[in-house]
Amino acid sequence: MSYIGFDIPPFPTFIKGGDAIFKKGSKHFKRIFTVFDLIYVQSGELYITENSEPFTIKDGQFIILTPGFEHYGHKSCKEDTRVFWCHFKMEGAFSLYRDGYENWAEIQTRDGDFVVPPQFQFKIPAFGECLHRDFVEKIFENITRLDHQTPDFPLRQQIYFQEIVLHLQKESLKISSAAEKVVEDTLRYIRKHYKEEKKMEDVAKELHFHPDYITRCMQKTMGVTPVQYLTQYRMEQAKRLLSTTDDKISFIAKESGIQDPAYFTKIFKRLEGVSPLEYRKIVSRKK
Repeated sequence: MSYIGFDIPPFPTFIKGGDAIFKKGSKHFKRIFTVFDLIYVQSGELYITENSEPFTIKDGQFIILTPGFEHYGHKSCKEDTRVFWCHFKMEGAFSLYRDGYENWAEIQTRDGDFVVPPQFQFKIPAFGECLHRDFVEKIFENITRLDHQTPDFPLRQQIYFQEIVLHLQKESLKISSAAEKVVEDTLRYIRKHYKEEKKMEDVAKELHFHPDYITRCMQKTMGVTPVQYLTQYRMEQAKRLLSTTDDKISFIAKESGIQDPAYFTKIFKRLEGVSPLEYRKIVSRKK
């Protein structure tokens, strides 16, 4: 399987989309396109050859045809085949890879701060199957529906399309429901006990899993370790207190689960780009 790799932001740009029916006995026409063409088969089967490689796209499956590669229907449809399609382009360069990612930790390539957004590199399959068909088909319906068009509809199409791109990336990681359940329980535990001095062994004992397994589940599902998430969650609580109270920094540090105010300030500045006092001044000016 090949994967299409590209940096985000910016997201690929949606151009046009719709639905179509390939009647029994018909097939996709031959062409070399200058933009990407995402085809999702809702029912039936579609037979397409791209760059001399044949594909059979069944219901619930998709293919993303690459610009510059010749594609054509190498076989007629055996039955009426309903598809959704989207044309889109990359705002930057893209590459083709033989392998994709295994977890979210590999996807983020740069942290963001107050002036620079976080950077990601996606690798989405050029051919694959959607696990959550109802969700995907609902988004396609939102993109293609004509009955509720308003002046902002083209902008909403871009937003819907971004949801599809994000969903294809998430599904390609093949995160199991068991791993998601472990992460859900871990997050619940952290949010409940973030003010306390807890170690990974405490989390593992509570959830009855090995610490390494919990960490792998977190990295695969969220791209962070439990310790990293705990620190981020504590900083979110600190920002809430800084923006809504006049409490001293030492008190806010303890309320956020960090006993040492100096260490708290160091961590806060590393993650937020400003000190707690500077952050309070910034949010005060915005009110």
